[in-house]
Amino acid sequence: MTNEETRSAAPLARGSKSATPVRYARLAPLYKGLIWTSFVINAILLVVVGVLVGILLTQFRQITDLSTTARSFAGDNVAELQDVVNKLQDATIKTTIPLNEPLPLKGSGVVVPVDQVTQVTLTQPVPLLLAGADIDLGSGNRLRAQNIRLTLPEGTPLEIALKMDIPLDNVTIPVKLNVPVSIPLKDTELGPQFERLGALVERLVTPAEFILIRPTAASNGQNPPIPQAPTVGQP
Repeated sequence: MTNEETRSAAPLARGSKSATPVRYARLAPLYKGLIWTSFVINAILLVVVGVLVGILLTQFRQITDLSTTARSFAGDNVAELQDVVNKLQDATIKTTIPLNEPLPLKGSGVVVPVDQVTQVTLTQPVPLLLAGADIDLGSGNRLRAQNIRLTLPEGTPLEIALKMDIPLDNVTIPVKLNVPVSIPLKDTELGPQFERLGALVERLVTPAEFILIRPTAASNGQNPPIPQAPTVGQP
């Protein structure tokens, strides 16, 4: 090998490692756009979460008060509902029914027996014809007559004995009175329905019992106060 060939081959031997160019993976523009979009969305979400966390921390006391008020409001309404159901189960219908109707007795066979001594007064003169009457003239003198005609004057009192049966078939009695009525609801057809309503309320309340705040008046057997809806105050 000549000197020129040796000099020309030497550079090729020293640069044999760098003869092949280094190549890097290149992403398509679509993939780059997706990556940047995902990065921007994640950054926005982080900012929103941070803002919400900051609002919750600053409004924590107000949220706690609102939660307590809502629990108390729900407890008051539940206690009021249970109290109403219990009172309905033990309620009694009390009223007065006016009656103003005629009561005919025809065909009922009502007979009034009369057996008593009473005094009557003549309203007009009454003629009497007595046969074979003895008249006491006083001082032991008596007069016996075959026929005597007498007239009892008006206003003469007489005692008579009444003994008879008076039928009331042609009598109509006017009935006009106020009848008091007292009907327990548990003895009516509404009683079982109120029991079902009470059982339904208990089934609905039992799962949420731990979050309710019961009023103290209800535990003392008194009517709970009328609950007010919770309101959101300004911070």
